[in-house]
Amino acid sequence: MNQTIEVNIADILVRLEGKIDKLENKIDHLTNEVNEVKINVAKLDEKLNSVESNFKTNFEGLDKRLVNLEFVYRGAGVAIIGGILLAIFRFLFPDFTI
Repeated sequence: MNQTIEVNIADILVRLEGKIDKLENKIDHLTNEVNEVKINVAKLDEKLNSVESNFKTNFEGLDKRLVNLEFVYRGAGVAIIGGILLAIFRFLFPDFTI
């Protein structure tokens, strides 16, 4: 039942070195891919920052426009209400002069 197996140590070392070389190649490939991902993330971060600054600029512009519109609408509302009150006053007191 006992069988004697003869193996040359040099053959085992050659196989181990081949496997280690394959692992090193895979690790190098993965390292390159990780570096590419880091570069892409940096590019995306830069684009995101530019989009964010664009939104801030546009939002500030819209905010200024809204403030101006509120002022105009407030003035127009006061003028319309004043005109209506003056018309009611003139209707109620047609002979009144200043």
